[in-house]
Amino acid sequence: MKNNSRRFFFVKDFLLESLRENRIKTIIIFSFSLAMFIIGIIVAITAGPSSPDNIFGFALKEGTFKIITSSFFSRLLSLIVIFALLCLLSFCKYLFPIGVLLIAYRAYLLGLNICFMIILYGLSGVILSLFIIIPCHILAILILCLFYILILRTRKDYCNFGGYRLPKQRSVLFLFFFLSIFLVCLIESLLLLLLSANVILVI
Repeated sequence: MKNNSRRFFFVKDFLLESLRENRIKTIIIFSFSLAMFIIGIIVAITAGPSSPDNIFGFALKEGTFKIITSSFFSRLLSLIVIFALLCLLSFCKYLFPIGVLLIAYRAYLLGLNICFMIILYGLSGVILSLFIIIPCHILAILILCLFYILILRTRKDYCNFGGYRLPKQRSVLFLFFFLSIFLVCLIESLLLLLLSANVILVI
């Protein structure tokens, strides 16, 4: 119990210290993501109900068990790809804006597609958006933001400690956040099945 408590406080201190050291970058990531989320909503409203239900390759589909299972793996794979790209981008500080764009673009797609879902599917779209889609996907974006901030911290450790801590740190971070995002995707899929959703959002 003592070791677990010590480990918890170590992780907590690491997280708080990383956020404090990268507070400007943290503000930039969250602010830009929020702005893009709002822009996505505005674009969808401007486009109106005449827009197709499949935009930028992200589809609104009938929520059968097969489709929900397939969408689970699709979302998980897309998030793993983003994790991998953020890892690569974190090696060079000049690539930071690209990482911000990756996260913000996902926020944009969320705003865009949930708005289309509400426009196209009315009350069912509102219910699914408010109680499943928005909470799960905002949590996923939050996890991406935290992952990028923490993975940026490892580059500093690489410089300070000659690089020997880097592989272990990155492996632990990737595994921890992979499990986190896996749980988010799993919970979303289970909720869709539980509510017998007649439409799902594939991002």
